Amino acid sequence: MPKSKPPRRKRPRHVNSHERGLVDFFDRLERITDRAEREAEALADRVPPEELARMRATCAENRRIFAEARADMLAPSRTPVLDRLVGEMRRRERRASR
Repeated sequence: MPKSKPPRRKRPRHVNSHERGLVDFFDRLERITDRAEREAEALADRVPPEELARMRATCAENRRIFAEARADMLAPSRTPVLDRLVGEMRRRERRASR
């Protein structure tokens, strides 16, 4: 009896090296934000409550911005036909310049 095929999965968008570098950059920013928040929480008893609240709000806002930017970057293209045509045009230009 043949094994059944696994369900088809939608292929994720191909991430090029530039985008991978940006994702790594956002990951580093996220780690820096986590460290800053941990340090602020460790000093919570010596910091005025308003300042601690401001720090927490800033960290939350930073996380939101990083998550939105990462999601926008990894989202499928809204203009796939235009992207393909531009890619073809660039390849032709590169071949012509050789």
